[in-house]
Amino acid sequence: RESIPLPDRQLGMATPPTSDSAAGFELICDTAEAEPPLRAWLEGMQLQWPGRFRINVKVGNTNPFGPDDREIFRQPSCTIQAGPGVDNVRLTWELAPAIAIVHPTEPEAELWLSPAALRQIADAERSFLLIVLVFILRRLGWYHVHAAALIDPMGRGWLIAGNSHCGKSTTTALLATRGWKVGTDDIGFLGWSGDRVSLMGVRGRIALRPGGAALLGAKGGLVMDRRNKEGFLPEELGSSWAPVVAPEILAFPNIGAQTAMTASSPRETLSSIVKLSHWVLYESVHAQEYLDVLGAVARQSRCFALTLGPDLFDEPDLLKDLVP
Repeated sequence: RESIPLPDRQLGMATPPTSDSAAGFELICDTAEAEPPLRAWLEGMQLQWPGRFRINVKVGNTNPFGPDDREIFRQPSCTIQAGPGVDNVRLTWELAPAIAIVHPTEPEAELWLSPAALRQIADAERSFLLIVLVFILRRLGWYHVHAAALIDPMGRGWLIAGNSHCGKSTTTALLATRGWKVGTDDIGFLGWSGDRVSLMGVRGRIALRPGGAALLGAKGGLVMDRRNKEGFLPEELGSSWAPVVAPEILAFPNIGAQTAMTASSPRETLSSIVKLSHWVLYESVHAQEYLDVLGAVARQSRCFALTLGPDLFDEPDLLKDLVP
């Protein structure tokens, strides 16, 4: 997306707000330039939102929020302040001036963007706006997890949970070529579906580094310059998108010499999935319900440590065959 030219504008010089409450969210912008990219980002996820939430956006040169002396937790490109003293959550983007204040209990946020931040809104989507959304959605009972989600040809839901460089996306793309349905290769939200937990996957492209694309022989994807990756829709790999995946198999991957799966103990499983859902640490008021969801996923699934080896590219069906 090209940079958006924007004249200097002080807060309070508002244009009529825009919103789309029927879509599950209400987006209110004080300038017309901010609304199209933010709406496109929210609608592009193709999530069936768990309830209504609101984001109120103001654009200007002056930060409208006062100081905050709470402890700072650092994430790549973003800082988080949450905890005693003030009930809200404050998120500050470090690549360009931008701040979000998430309401203590209601699913809503006040978002200030400097003109520079608005011009870099595409960069803000993953490194800032997604984190804002994580805190909003937990107020509606959805909890972020860093994982790939798939449905194998036998109809079983898989959750492959791991950090970057563990092989999630390359494995997801490989399995997509073998008829596995793809929920997400990276970003998902866990929520209750009756007495079980399901994962709602963000609709997006499977992002492959050059080495992963070369291993698969994949061509014709969208070049993602900002991430130095190439992105493929599931359909471009012969698969389809599954917006909801009910996990039955939970696997924690690492790269090794040969593909293998070994059972993971309940303690190892819970420890691993909490580490991959570290947002649980930032607001004690929501911690127990977050842990309850993570614990339910571990209980309803068969859990494994998964070693991903180069032999998987020669035998792509090996993975499903390792779980009888």
